[in-house]
Amino acid sequence: MKKFVTGIILIACFCVFILPQADAQVLWRSAKTMKKGSVIAMAQWYYMDFAKVYDTTEGEWKDEDNDYLKWGFETMFGYAVTDRWEVMLHIPIRFHSFEKPDLDESNSGVGDIFFKTRYSVLPWAKDKHGLAFLGSVRFGTGEYDNPYSFCNCGDGSTDFGLGGIFSTAWIKNFRGHLKLNYWINGEGKDHNDVTYTVGNEVRFIGKVDYNFHKKFMGFMTYIFYNQAEKEDEDGNKIENSDKTRHNFVLGGLWKPQKGLFIRPKIVLPLGGENGRNFGFKPVLDVWYIFKLL
Repeated sequence: MKKFVTGIILIACFCVFILPQADAQVLWRSAKTMKKGSVIAMAQWYYMDFAKVYDTTEGEWKDEDNDYLKWGFETMFGYAVTDRWEVMLHIPIRFHSFEKPDLDESNSGVGDIFFKTRYSVLPWAKDKHGLAFLGSVRFGTGEYDNPYSFCNCGDGSTDFGLGGIFSTAWIKNFRGHLKLNYWINGEGKDHNDVTYTVGNEVRFIGKVDYNFHKKFMGFMTYIFYNQAEKEDEDGNKIENSDKTRHNFVLGGLWKPQKGLFIRPKIVLPLGGENGRNFGFKPVLDVWYIFKLL
């Protein structure tokens, strides 16, 4: 009971101090699953200043004239049904602001809530490899009808995701991870209430950990993301509605006590096409794993 109360207090503190400040991710953590009966409570804070916009005519990124900021607080709660099977709930809370000469607006709200399940096909241990499969469903709970896109928290569609995470054994102080996620997206709506088919999404992550100490680990990550073009009501592709991103992540993981993990990191864009993009993205993850009894 003491651990349960500690976990609730931890999440409550983060709600109070961080809430006024990734998007939802299916691929958090390694392939290792929790022990049966364990609970995980996770909080993530992130900040993005969208300083770049893609010029489709010139085929290059240019400085954004308008000031478009986005930060958010994301929570995840999960439970290990067995040693190999976990179920989780993700709830993103986001704040957006958008400024230009004739407009200064801000808004906040809950983004697209989604459920996720993970099953360990190949259980991970320190001297073994690990493989886990993932399934998820994302609901269109986020706001989509704002004309200025400063709170573009969702598109109103219901989506289904599949994925997998492979983690290597430790090779001296190194360990690697390969992660893949694919979203099959449904029909969404824009701010004019026009229906369109949302492009499917794929995300690939390659990550290398380095164990400096039993309580501290550093890591480097490459992330590839692509969303296919949207289609209008007649099935025609909407030009330049697809997105591609290449990102590099540098960070560390600190374990101050058993069950508590603190992970600061910074995300840097390496390139891509279409839409807006941030100059850099600081992120702070905190999660706590405990038993109810």
